[in-house]
Amino acid sequence: MTPEDTAPRSTRSLMTTGPFARFFWAAVIGSTGDWVTVLALLTLANRIGSQEGILVALMSRILPGLLLGGLVGVVSDRMDRRKLVVFADIGRGVVVPFLIFVDSLPMLVALTLILELLSLLGQPPRTAMVPRLVRSENLVGANSMMLAAAYGTFPVGALMLLMIKGLPDLSLGGLVPAGNEGFVLAFALDALTFIASGLLIASLPKMVAPLAEGNGNNSVDLKGGWKDFTEGMKFLGSDPSVRRVIIGMTTALFGGGAVIVLGLDFVNNVLNADDAGFFAIIAMLGVGAVIGLVVLSVYEDRFARRDIAFGVATTLTGLGLSAAAMVNTVPGAAAWMMVMGFGAGASYLMGLTHLHEYVGDEMRGRVFATLFTLMRVGLFVAMAVAVPLVDAVGWVNFGRLDDPTRVVLFLGGLTTLTSGLTVLLTLRSGFQTPTLGRETQDIISAANRARRSRQPSGQKNVEPEDKDAP
Repeated sequence: MTPEDTAPRSTRSLMTTGPFARFFWAAVIGSTGDWVTVLALLTLANRIGSQEGILVALMSRILPGLLLGGLVGVVSDRMDRRKLVVFADIGRGVVVPFLIFVDSLPMLVALTLILELLSLLGQPPRTAMVPRLVRSENLVGANSMMLAAAYGTFPVGALMLLMIKGLPDLSLGGLVPAGNEGFVLAFALDALTFIASGLLIASLPKMVAPLAEGNGNNSVDLKGGWKDFTEGMKFLGSDPSVRRVIIGMTTALFGGGAVIVLGLDFVNNVLNADDAGFFAIIAMLGVGAVIGLVVLSVYEDRFARRDIAFGVATTLTGLGLSAAAMVNTVPGAAAWMMVMGFGAGASYLMGLTHLHEYVGDEMRGRVFATLFTLMRVGLFVAMAVAVPLVDAVGWVNFGRLDDPTRVVLFLGGLTTLTSGLTVLLTLRSGFQTPTLGRETQDIISAANRARRSRQPSGQKNVEPEDKDAP
């Protein structure tokens, strides 16, 4: 399927008919299961190893991306991306039930690593598939829907887990270790959601990556894979437009990581509120993100330069967090966190859309694998240094920054804000560039990709959608 086969459609049409509808609902179902797995896994980790168990579980989810992200990108650019996603989803559906029998940290680490490897294998090809399923006019809306599916299903997953907790525990005839009986239905439901997602993806047309089709096979040889990897690194190192978005999205996570680690402590000990105050702040963060996605989807035609919109939104994200760190009330913090959420949702949407439009299909797997790997690094570093940094800045007492937790959150926001301003500074000439029409943008994007791409030897044909895709 090519974008030319699908006329520009409304969001409702994208959700109800055609291959993208199946792709979207597969993401909704799979993401819901993924959130149930994450929440249940953290609860299980806490039961087995307390805070140490939670830290081990989080590390197990981050480590595979750090080590194998580049390899996954190469695989994604050399195989049928649809098959990779199906394998990843079905594989998770098979592995998740084994979590029921976990009774030690080593076993928890082993299964979490396997699940994260499968998740990592499916994430870059899943993201790279979007431009193959919709026209350029629908790309912002499609990305907005996919982000909503990925993150908007969090409350659904939490609600499902809460409902499951109210059901009778199952011991499966004594096979389930003591204390795990309450997780049986949760992990069984997770398995079904992953398998259902995989079956929906399997119904889509083939998504053979350009390198695989050009070489006449779907295999990954070591020599060719290494060549692809080095070409991907050279591309990322030499292309400033891609590099600034990836670095910007990675750096922006420093603020997000600080909120994850210090948010509850900030509400309880600085704002002197209870856990309900923390939930209110997080809820407003989510509301802001949803508003950001909706606004940019509705007014996408007014944002001719996705990279400039990305820079503005990233700056707004940092501003919201820095301001929230200096307020004294939960309503004030919630209002500024909504601003942060708006910027975060908008920046993520614009960043992904810019990469979809700017990067050719033959390179998308490696680019998105690098993006997700570096984002994991940024999140891990932020979470790892947040608490030690609180101790290190205990001496700071300047105006509203009278508490070390405030200082660290403010610095997290300042880092994100600086990242956004840096992007805008490198794009300052773009503010004086005349607004171009959609057709002109498509022609320029296609010409840029043709200039940057190095066609592999033996490749005679180019993907039809690459000729006109943005």
